[in-house]
Amino acid sequence: MKLLQRASCRRSLCEFVGVQVRGVVSMSHDRPAPAFIFSSENFRRPDLPHGLKVRDIVPEVASDDTLAGLGRLVHDPEDFTVAGKTFEITQWPQLGWRPLDPGTGDEAGTTEGDFEVQWQGDFFYGKNLAIATENNQYLDGLGALPELAETEKDADASFIHLWMSDYHPDGGQLFWPRQPIPFSVCLGPASCGDDIKPEDMRAFHVPTGKGVYIHPGTWHNGIYVAPRYTAGAPARFLTRQGRVHARISVSWASEFQTVLRMPLP
Repeated sequence: MKLLQRASCRRSLCEFVGVQVRGVVSMSHDRPAPAFIFSSENFRRPDLPHGLKVRDIVPEVASDDTLAGLGRLVHDPEDFTVAGKTFEITQWPQLGWRPLDPGTGDEAGTTEGDFEVQWQGDFFYGKNLAIATENNQYLDGLGALPELAETEKDADASFIHLWMSDYHPDGGQLFWPRQPIPFSVCLGPASCGDDIKPEDMRAFHVPTGKGVYIHPGTWHNGIYVAPRYTAGAPARFLTRQGRVHARISVSWASEFQTVLRMPLP
């Protein structure tokens, strides 16, 4: 299976100077570290400011054409494996002038397991059971602006407000629903690197019975489902990703005073 090339980020939206390692941009800007630290506590219970701007994103139907440069539509998760050379693992970066020995630097392969998502009132949580870390539980989004969001209520959101996104420089990631339900993703091109902006992000509805595979470096943050699919129990997805699990994140709320809003399928 031939994997598609990464999408280019328009220079008007994403000016950068950097070098690429298999499509993942390494930035050379000398900039201060972002103020928001994605610790396990901050990821689960972020202190989100009030009065955030809202950027609405109109979803596209996910297909190989619409996902070009960002990922692929998945019809069968076994179509994307390291053994089949259809699942991308980024080779470990070369630190000096000596090259990596042939056949090394990308041998860790993938890890996989369940990715659980659950609405609790206006709060949408995710938990990645495939990775060996305590920093695997996230507030992935909200059904209302932070100042209006409530926990003690029935989950009835028709939109989700996204306060952050991330990417994995070490490998791709696959999401496949354990039960055939529609879901959404919000993706941004790897070519933007760390200079990603809210206007670079695009929303996609993944049809019932399909999954999604994203390239290394593609900005994302899990998967989003309507509350009716988590009534009584979390919705579970198979996730497969690089075993190293490096994660680089942006807080739209902290850095851009913005949330991304998209309708749920």
